[in-house]
Amino acid sequence: MPAAKGSKRQEPRNRPSADRTEERWDALFRSLGRIDVVLLVGAFLLLLVLIYSIQSVLSPFVILGAILFLLYPLRTYDLAKKTMWLSVILFAIWFFSNIGSILAPFVVSLILAYILNPIVNKAEQWRIPRWLTSLFIILLLIALVSLVLFFVLPVALAQFEGILNSISVVFNDFNNWIVRSGILTTLEKYGITSDEVKKTLQTYFTPRIEDILKNLLRWMLALLSSLSSIVTQIFYIVLLPFLTFYLLTDFPRIVAAVLRLFPTSVRARVEEYGRLADQVIGLYLRGILTVAFLQGVMVFLLFSLVGIKYALVLGVIAAALDLVPYFGLIITMVLAGIVASFSDPPVLPKVLFALGSIEVLRIFETMYLAPRIVGNKVGLHPLLIIFSILVFFHFIGFIGLLVAVPVTALVVLFVREWEARRRGMTLEEYHSTPTE
Repeated sequence: MPAAKGSKRQEPRNRPSADRTEERWDALFRSLGRIDVVLLVGAFLLLLVLIYSIQSVLSPFVILGAILFLLYPLRTYDLAKKTMWLSVILFAIWFFSNIGSILAPFVVSLILAYILNPIVNKAEQWRIPRWLTSLFIILLLIALVSLVLFFVLPVALAQFEGILNSISVVFNDFNNWIVRSGILTTLEKYGITSDEVKKTLQTYFTPRIEDILKNLLRWMLALLSSLSSIVTQIFYIVLLPFLTFYLLTDFPRIVAAVLRLFPTSVRARVEEYGRLADQVIGLYLRGILTVAFLQGVMVFLLFSLVGIKYALVLGVIAAALDLVPYFGLIITMVLAGIVASFSDPPVLPKVLFALGSIEVLRIFETMYLAPRIVGNKVGLHPLLIIFSILVFFHFIGFIGLLVAVPVTALVVLFVREWEARRRGMTLEEYHSTPTE
């Protein structure tokens, strides 16, 4: 029935809060007089002058607080809400980038706990307490690191110095051979004097080739030294085992706490994304580390049995470069061939054995080890792997070589999951659909 005359029209109680806020601001602006507007503009200009005057003491904390203070009353507006979230995200990026050195042991411990968590879960199924399994694993890791630092690392460094000395000897012998041979006499017939050849060899050719090889080997030593320095620092030695123990013991609780940070409406989807990510990153990371360790051990054993010098260094290099698809194999074969040439005679069979054994081990890894240990969760095209490695190396450096494949696989997995959800299919149904 129509409302009676004189009755007041009741406002709906379920109007959106954004509409009510907009009405309040409109009423505020209508109530302002000219003097009030002048005062507001003047105050705003003075605020800008004040900010300019104290810019030396401004920090992202103050700026973020000011943004939230100004926009919080307008939080019901979509633009204001997005601006606040963007400010918080940018502040978080700045904050974590500045405390990177403080977070380093926590990040390393979190990675170790993530890698070792399946072992603790398996022991928990056998009714072994998580803290007991975690304690045993930490003590075992401390023993292995101590063994490497006190026994393996000194031998590896001594062999590395021997490789550098052998390179210098080889190039000195090469220069002497050029001088003693009849090559100089032949070149003099074409107007090239022996002094020019000696000067070119001593000034340009030999030093540059020698520097390239030495820098390549020193780069590998710097990598090993940087990894070992993280372990040898007193702070990390004391803190890492404790952090890893607590993270490993409470890993399920930490995952559950992180999930509770997300709204209930999206929590199930986040958990599903986490499960998919774990299938790719977890299995791949644990698998390639295991395969790389086995490759390094096999290279060391084979080279030691044949009598190739510096087998320990070559085994460490082979294990480290095995983490880099395609490019790691090429660099390993080149270094193995060069270092094997420093062995005792006969040299040629040892060089051929070094090259052939690395290729055979890589075939064995591809055909047998990787499918059984790593699995086929990555499933990336070789061209995409090579492209991602080059891109990540360009922007991040050596760390990019290690994370290129799992990160790219994760992005591809999420894209496929989004496409499958858009088609109303499961991920398994999407994979089984033939490509058009």
